[in-house]
Amino acid sequence: MKPAQPPSRGVAPLANALPMQTRLAPVASIEAETRTVEVVWTTGASVRRRRWTGFDTAIDYEEILVVSRDAVDLSRLDAGAPVLDSHSQWTTRAIIGVVERAWIDKGEGRAALRFPKPGVDEAADRLFALVTDGIVRNISVGYHIDKVRVERPKRVGEPERWFVERWTPHELSFVAVGADPGAQVRSAEDAPTFPFELIEPFSRTMETAAMDEPVQTREAAPEASPPNAHTDRAPPAPAANERATPAPPNPSIAAADLDQVRTEERERVGAIFGLADRFKLDRAFADDLVTRGVAIEEARRLILDKLARRDERGAGHTAVSFPAGGLDATVTRREALVEAILHRLAPVAFTMTDRARDYRGMSLVDVARDSLAVAGQATRGMTGNEIVHAATRAAGLHSSSDFPLILAAVAGKRLRQAYQVTPRTFTRWTRGTTAPDFKPMYPTQIGNFPPLKPVMEGAEFTYGTIAEGRETYKLATYGRIVALTRQAIVNDDLRAFDRALNTAGQKAAELESALVYNELLANGVLADGVALFHATHGNLGTAAAISEAALSQAWELMAQQKDISGADAEYISVIPRFILVPPGTRSIEARKMIAAVTPAKAADVNAFANSLEPIEEPRLYKPGGPQPWWLCADPNAIDTIEYAHLEGQTEPFMDQRVGFEVDGVEFKIRHDFAAKALDFRGLFYNPGV
Repeated sequence: MKPAQPPSRGVAPLANALPMQTRLAPVASIEAETRTVEVVWTTGASVRRRRWTGFDTAIDYEEILVVSRDAVDLSRLDAGAPVLDSHSQWTTRAIIGVVERAWIDKGEGRAALRFPKPGVDEAADRLFALVTDGIVRNISVGYHIDKVRVERPKRVGEPERWFVERWTPHELSFVAVGADPGAQVRSAEDAPTFPFELIEPFSRTMETAAMDEPVQTREAAPEASPPNAHTDRAPPAPAANERATPAPPNPSIAAADLDQVRTEERERVGAIFGLADRFKLDRAFADDLVTRGVAIEEARRLILDKLARRDERGAGHTAVSFPAGGLDATVTRREALVEAILHRLAPVAFTMTDRARDYRGMSLVDVARDSLAVAGQATRGMTGNEIVHAATRAAGLHSSSDFPLILAAVAGKRLRQAYQVTPRTFTRWTRGTTAPDFKPMYPTQIGNFPPLKPVMEGAEFTYGTIAEGRETYKLATYGRIVALTRQAIVNDDLRAFDRALNTAGQKAAELESALVYNELLANGVLADGVALFHATHGNLGTAAAISEAALSQAWELMAQQKDISGADAEYISVIPRFILVPPGTRSIEARKMIAAVTPAKAADVNAFANSLEPIEEPRLYKPGGPQPWWLCADPNAIDTIEYAHLEGQTEPFMDQRVGFEVDGVEFKIRHDFAAKALDFRGLFYNPGV
């Protein structure tokens, strides 16, 4: 690297301000698996440097870094300072690693550096390979000086000694060739400079210092702020017969000015890093603004320009929002839009909430436009068709628009509402459960406790057994896909959308009813190899209409049911509670038989008044044949028919995606359900006449 050049003519040297300095140090150790490198980035050794006192006049001095916890400000390194290639600070492509940790140990500055994963950055992979092979061995630290104490030479020809008592490392760099100690990262003309505190003794002239007289010293304060090397004019040169003698400064004024400079610098740095964190900008971008000494006003302009460029690329910046009711503002807005759309679909079922009033009257295209605007995408001049395309397909695939999420929330709530309001008569006389998975389930039937037998005095108690029986069944998955097309969204055809969702919810509920009642109609075979309703099971009556005689037969047969304990089986208390009938004649007969009336004579007394709960179900109707009827015991007293949902998903589940085959948004409806007759003892069947 070329040695530092003197400032060009016509430009005054900076007072008490220096560009970033560099120091060379070797690589200490390498961990290839974790791609980490430990380095010693300074030992504080003396380095010969050069400072310019005029246009063509330079003075050499020895720079000695004080390496201690009090002298070195490690905040920049510990905050994840960049590891660069040859001190290049103008592009993020020069970043080939990061400082994981920095510390001071026994007068040495040490740090652990980490390279990115293999394949992430070709330049980083190349440099790590060179470091691992020992080809690149040197690391250089870039730092700026905060405080210097100067010792004047006592003899002619000796250099000044600068003791750097406070300094801040900014970055670490891998370099090919050790730089000249006096070289800097950039020349004084284009490099940002850093003010520092200069504590030096006062001497009249170098000729005085050449005499072996004691040097008269007093502290000289630094200037309040360094002059601009690009605009300030050089001070007038002294006359030939005049001797330049500096005037003693006022220490109190200098200290006050220095404190002000420090305060302003802290505010500038804090403001830049705060803005970068707020808008999630790259750390390297903020470091560059701080390092180049960009004023806060200019930094704000550059940050806004960067945000504008990012928005043009479609990324959008994250707006700062405040929680509302415990939710993020984005979630609150989305739910308000969902409520407004649901109110348009079904005003009776979904009332208008206060937060939804701001969005009432908005069409689906308006909702799509609002979603794109929130995501930072401009929609001015776009047609409704283009807006819908951007909000569903292009934006949806990149998750920058929440329009598909809003439609999914509307569809899901409308589906569940339609499912819940659809009548399901089986829930009163069956028992529900949940299944954790789709494996076969074996609900176990437990027999009664064995009968108690007499025990003679001194005799032993005998053992009895409790019998078990079980049926098996497992969940099945049912589902379909429906689509809300782009044309329907543009036309704001909510009625068609609502009809599709409403019927989907109804179909899920009707599917459950069909599966449960099919257990009665199919009369399938149980685990014992006998049909559910069979003379062997004692639950099949003589074909008849619903009458006093037919009900009496049913009561007698159900009263003769025994538990599953085998030879020692005892009678169980099975009392009918529900009567299941199809619409029509059987329904009228059932209601008459259980009606409470005031008879004129004893023969007219209704013996079965209020004894049964009628359940009328259209699926039990048999076209063109005799109409059957069933009796069912309380499912809490004895097993009858059991139905099951998937655990945690007792309602239909809806998922959505931006359509590919269909130009719009597709909704997949899935429902997991199963039903099985477990025991014949709580059921009775009459085929009817």
